[in-house]
Amino acid sequence: MTPRASRISHPGLLLLLLFALASCNSSSDVIALEGATLIDGSGGEPVRDALVLVTQGHIQAVARVNEIPVPRGAQVVNVIGKTIIPGLIDSHAHVERWAAERYLAWGVTTVRDLGASSTDSAIALKNDFDLGSVLGPRMLTSGAMIDGAPPTYGAATAVRTPAEARRAVDLRAVAGADHVKIYTKFTADLLRPLLDEATTLRLPVAAHLGKIDALTAARAGVASLEHMAGVVAAASRDPTPYLRAHDQFLRGWTTEEKGWAALDSASLARTARGLAATRVAIVPTLVVHEMLSRLDNPTLLSRPGMEDVPASAASVRDVAGLLRRTGWRTADFQAFRRSRGRQNQFVREFKRAGGLIAAGSDAANQLLVPGLSLHEELSLLVAAGLTPVEALTAATRKGAELLRADSLGRVAAGKVADLVVLDANPAANIAATRRIAWVMLRGRILYPDSLRRTWTK
Repeated sequence: MTPRASRISHPGLLLLLLFALASCNSSSDVIALEGATLIDGSGGEPVRDALVLVTQGHIQAVARVNEIPVPRGAQVVNVIGKTIIPGLIDSHAHVERWAAERYLAWGVTTVRDLGASSTDSAIALKNDFDLGSVLGPRMLTSGAMIDGAPPTYGAATAVRTPAEARRAVDLRAVAGADHVKIYTKFTADLLRPLLDEATTLRLPVAAHLGKIDALTAARAGVASLEHMAGVVAAASRDPTPYLRAHDQFLRGWTTEEKGWAALDSASLARTARGLAATRVAIVPTLVVHEMLSRLDNPTLLSRPGMEDVPASAASVRDVAGLLRRTGWRTADFQAFRRSRGRQNQFVREFKRAGGLIAAGSDAANQLLVPGLSLHEELSLLVAAGLTPVEALTAATRKGAELLRADSLGRVAAGKVADLVVLDANPAANIAATRRIAWVMLRGRILYPDSLRRTWTK
C-alpha cells in the first residue's frame, strides 16, 4: 500500500471525507476523475487507480477508486490508462499576450512573469487572466525590471542610490506586483536597501545577476537566482573579470556563458553547497543555455512545437537578429557547448545539497516557445541528473513554494483544480509530459486541439 493510500484509509479521515461528500446539497457541479495514475506533485511515488473529485474550481477529495463514494449526479470522467499531474508552473517567463492560450495548450497553468515591457501592461494582463476576460494561465508578475544605470533595456527602472532603489520597489508594490526582479547592472551597494524595502512590503526578489556574485546575493536574502547567473563569479578564484564584463550586457553574457567550462568540480560543488545553505532557490533555465549553445542550428526554428508560434512573434523567431547583435560565431557556440556539462553538474550538486530547484523556460525569447520550452526544460533537468518525478516536482510543488502559493502545485484536497491529464506516464519517461489529453484550469476542462483551432483561424 502506498503512503497516500494508507493516509486516506485512516478511519477518522475517511469518515470526514464521507461526511463532506454526503453534506453536498447538489453534486451536479462535481467532476469525478476515475482510474488514472496520479503523480500529485509531492515528490512521492505515483498512485494507481486514483479518484480525484473536483468542485467549484477546487479539489474536493483525492483517494483511490472505491475508497470513497462518488456523489450522485457527479460528472464521471473515465481516465483509466492515463496519468494526472498538477498544472505545470513556469517559474521564469516573459509573458506576451499572444502566448496566453499556448501556455494552456501545453499544460502550463501558472507563470511567474519576470521583466515586462511595462509594469502597467503586465498588471493589466494579469488582471485579464484573473477576471477571465482573456483565457490564459494564472500569472504572477514583477512588472518592469530594476537595473543599474544605464539600464540594459529601456523598459527597466534604473537606480543609482539607495533612495531610488527603495522607491522602485514601492512603485511596484503600489501597482500590484507580486515580486521584484533585479537585472545584471544592479550593484551590490544597492542590494541591502532594496531588500529591506522588499522585505517590508513582502515582495520576494528574483535576481538575474551580473555585477554581483551568487553567494553575495543569496546571503543578502534574494529569493531566487535566475539562469544560474552569478554562479561562475562565485565559484571562480577571481570574480572580477566576470563582474566587470557586465558593464556591457552582451560582453558579460558571453564571458559568463563561456566561464562555466573553466570551473573545476570541487569549486562548483562547494559553491552549490554554500548556496543551498542560504535557502535561495535556483531557476536554472537549462533550456536557455542549451538553445544558446545551438543557435547555429537552423533546424531548431522548424522543430515540432514551433508551429504554435505566430510568424509575427519576433521574440521567438528572430534568431538572425540576435546573431547580428552578438556577433557570435562557431567558436563561441563550441565554447557554450563545452560549458553545458558544468552547468548540469551544478544542478546535480545543488540538488544533492538539498537546494530548491524550480523549472523555468525564459519564454518568449529566441527559440523559446511558450509552453513547449518548459517541457524541454524538464527533459534537460532529467539529463542533468534529476529523476523524472523530481523534474516534475520542480515544475509543480517546488514552483509553488517559490511563488509562496500554497494552493498550487499539488493534486490534493483543498488545492486549486489546476491539473493535466496525460496519455502516458512521465515517471517512466519524462517526454510523456508532452502527450497531453486535456488540461483543467480552475476546474474547467480545456482541450489542446480546440485551443489550437482558435489561433490558427
